[in-house]
Amino acid sequence: MALSHPYSTVRKGMVTAAALTASLLISGAAPATAADVSGQRSVDHYVALGDSYAAGTGLSQQTDAECMRSEGSYPAWIAETYKPSVFKDVTCSGATTRSLWNHEGSSAPQVNALTRDTDLVTVTLGGNDLGFSDVITRCVLAGLTTREGTPCRDKAAKEVDAGFARLNTRLPDMLADIERRSPQARVVVVGYPNPFPADGSTCGSSVPLAKGDVAWLHQTTNRLNFMLELVALTKHAEFVDTSSVFRGHDMCRPSSEQWINPLLPQTSGSAHPNAVGHLITAVEVYERLEK
Repeated sequence: MALSHPYSTVRKGMVTAAALTASLLISGAAPATAADVSGQRSVDHYVALGDSYAAGTGLSQQTDAECMRSEGSYPAWIAETYKPSVFKDVTCSGATTRSLWNHEGSSAPQVNALTRDTDLVTVTLGGNDLGFSDVITRCVLAGLTTREGTPCRDKAAKEVDAGFARLNTRLPDMLADIERRSPQARVVVVGYPNPFPADGSTCGSSVPLAKGDVAWLHQTTNRLNFMLELVALTKHAEFVDTSSVFRGHDMCRPSSEQWINPLLPQTSGSAHPNAVGHLITAVEVYERLEK
């Protein structure tokens, strides 16, 4: 797989140190040399499960128009690093935990990609079970009316709470079925980078949300990640926290510091990680895998 986007020159640099890679990306520089990594773990059969945050929705180098899947996604970077003999990327925009067992458009159930010889699974799912995309749309409409208070939270909180109640059952079922189908696999749950800052007063016109709703959406993302981490721990999977490394690079930061696209202008990649964000996520996943 040939990665031709602007960050392909740091492919080997990504496996040395997260901080070095991040600084290289931010400065636009590439390492002067690309030393091979000694002692790297091997991966033979890798399956990537997940939604748009894993698929690379909004990035260039699309490989599946319906699922908005990209060669610049974090699973693609992981596959490029480990070069498994089998790589199945079935991530798809709009996927929920139910997409594991049901068709998503014309795409087959994601669990169909799992086999008994799969030795690595990454999964990012749960946001769409909360109806997060619809909630953000409603929050934008509310924010166009007022930037004060929590008009969106006041109307959508019960719906989001109901989504969390569903996930409380679905997430354990998800990890249990992955383990049943691929009992030898290392399963890594990759959390969501938080698109929103804790303080909504820093957001400009590209993030038209009420200040209180920004804080609520920030807390909701943290709540989802906490649930994902807890379920991973109880189901003998691993969890990668991406929110901490993304702190200070949310959609309300200046464009040169954003690893998450803002809400406006509206594109398929709005409120999703950009190319740098996906590479940084891949670095975090890699560091977990090498422990």
